[in-house]
Amino acid sequence: MKLSFLGRIAVVKMNVLPRMLFLFQTIPVLKGLKQCKEWQRALARYIWQGKRPRIKMKILVDKKERGGFSLPDLSLYYEAASLLWLKDWIRLENRDILDLEGFNNRYGWHSYLWYEKVKVHRGFLNHIFRGPIYQVWERNKNLLERKTPWWISPLEVLTIRKTNMEEKNATYEELISKTEQGNKLRPYEELKNLFTGWLQYHQVNDLLKEDKKKLGFEDKKSKFHVEVVEGKNKILSRIYDMLLEWYTKDEEVKEAMIKWAIDIGHNLDFEWWEELWNSSIKFTACMALRENIWKMIYRWYHTPVKLAKMYRLKNKRCWKCGEAEGDFYHMWWSCNKVKGFWELIYNELKKILKYTFPKRPEAFLLGMMGK
Repeated sequence: MKLSFLGRIAVVKMNVLPRMLFLFQTIPVLKGLKQCKEWQRALARYIWQGKRPRIKMKILVDKKERGGFSLPDLSLYYEAASLLWLKDWIRLENRDILDLEGFNNRYGWHSYLWYEKVKVHRGFLNHIFRGPIYQVWERNKNLLERKTPWWISPLEVLTIRKTNMEEKNATYEELISKTEQGNKLRPYEELKNLFTGWLQYHQVNDLLKEDKKKLGFEDKKSKFHVEVVEGKNKILSRIYDMLLEWYTKDEEVKEAMIKWAIDIGHNLDFEWWEELWNSSIKFTACMALRENIWKMIYRWYHTPVKLAKMYRLKNKRCWKCGEAEGDFYHMWWSCNKVKGFWELIYNELKKILKYTFPKRPEAFLLGMMGK
């Protein structure tokens, strides 16, 4: 089947991704991301039809609202599915699952997740699910929770783990009150129903002091806590969006944006780019036209200068005028033969719209009209 560039991306999203997500969510047993990266390379070969890529992978997988193409990143989706599985270990509500997966745990789940009891009980990682899922948590823990999480249950941390054990797992959020002097454990009289006695209360207080010294607490619950731990809907997508945002953070200002600003001779407001990605590009339902706009934004097309660099050619002159170097901006705007074409378009637009506006390259090539 002959498909366009955007069509092949759509096939991956609609056909390949659901199948992979089923596997990721039912058997999260991959240690490391080597296999996921091999699958991603296979997708890249399909997207580019075996040819040399013209757009960075980070731009391909970025969200459309940020100027990307929303190609699924299988490594991030696998990690998102693993963190979704981890949600049961955090919430401590599904006793059947916790007893089944933690049948030989020596400590509470939160001890392994936050207090590094894995170094003491190395057998924790030998489980077919626990090992790979914990590795994913370790890779992303500092991004998801920069300080001590409010969902930590100190009671569960201090309790020796036993199967079928019914326990009260009050979290720091329930046990701590915020005062002018900082976070403090609420009075024993208010919490005595949650503790076995004074000893456990003081143990929790000591653990709280250690956590305050080590990392402290955020003033508010983290995004991971609000959207994932307490979330009810679209949790996998929310986790994936968090991971994707961190993964593509260094691509917020795209290389193509810088090149356009250099060619045009002045900066293009970031708001203009956002408007282009989110609304202007949707002016038509024709996917062929949309694809052409994306190709123009990311300077897809080969030029004499680019081909000379790729194949070490001596001739870099423009194919049309044969005078100047044929770089991207010259081929599309500043070439004398191209200028005549744009002048015709400009004059026709003025007649149709009955309105005079500046003839700027960003308007004709990118559709950026500005204010």
